[in-house]
Amino acid sequence: MRNPLPNLLPDAMPLRDALRGLRHAVRRGGETLLDVMTLDQLPPPATHLAGAVIREMGELAKGVGEVASGFARIALGGADALHSAPLKLTARLGAEDAFAQGIYAALRLVLQRLDAPSVYISETAARMAFVSLLPSQRQGQDADIAAALSLGLVEAKVLRGTSAQDAAHVPGRAIEHVAIFAVMLWLQSNRTEAEDEAVLASATDLALVLANEANAAFCASDRTKLAALYAEFAAHV
Repeated sequence: MRNPLPNLLPDAMPLRDALRGLRHAVRRGGETLLDVMTLDQLPPPATHLAGAVIREMGELAKGVGEVASGFARIALGGADALHSAPLKLTARLGAEDAFAQGIYAALRLVLQRLDAPSVYISETAARMAFVSLLPSQRQGQDADIAAALSLGLVEAKVLRGTSAQDAAHVPGRAIEHVAIFAVMLWLQSNRTEAEDEAVLASATDLALVLANEANAAFCASDRTKLAALYAEFAAHV
């Protein structure tokens, strides 16, 4: 008799996304409050009250962060460790989950390097982009598959909640496109596991140099142009 338990277990990925979304909302809410409140212009009683509220919000954000990055990562099998996500679709069971987890971890590091660590990343959207590729998009060179996946990640909204401050760090204010472009360059590079983080940093720097070209290709949904950029520059990462 087959064990029915696996069928009863919830899909952990949307739950992780929900927890991260809560953390993102609380953090952004606290940042907005700090931006609009000028404590030194308030009378003393109000200053003390406002300070207490902000401290409470900080503790709440910290608690939510611990839940999302601790419970979701450890108890639910999170995706914080950087590893190479499969670029080409395979019949291997769970390939879409491995891709989503790898994309999440890589985007997280890229956004930190772009001074935008609080941008929300959706693992579930990354998985959706992976499984939604048409059969014709699953064939060919790595550059062609990477281009199709890149546009799929944008359509699925793998990055959400970017602010004007986040976008200001990237030419053309195209932080989402540049971050995805950097990760896809990294996935196509020749590297060892020990070189993963260093190569990802290099891919991010190269993506910044190519920001205007990459952004134009993304905005036009030009898969051919994106593939050409990947084919030309992935080897230089």
